[in-house]
Amino acid sequence: MIIEGVFFVVEACRAMSKDEFVAAFIEVFWQDRPRKERKKILTDAYALINPPEKSDKK
Repeated sequence: MIIEGVFFVVEACRAMSKDEFVAAFIEVFWQDRPRKERKKILTDAYALINPPEKSDKK
């Protein structure tokens, strides 16, 4: 999956927790942006790669 010009391997990202994902990439990508913005992008990227499971409650 490509997000903001960065290719993420979906299977590898799904194997990580959200905290592991952010920690692994926050100092790697988008270093021209503030840390807070990078964390937001990574958190959103993780949510796209690992969508929350929908409950079947009606």
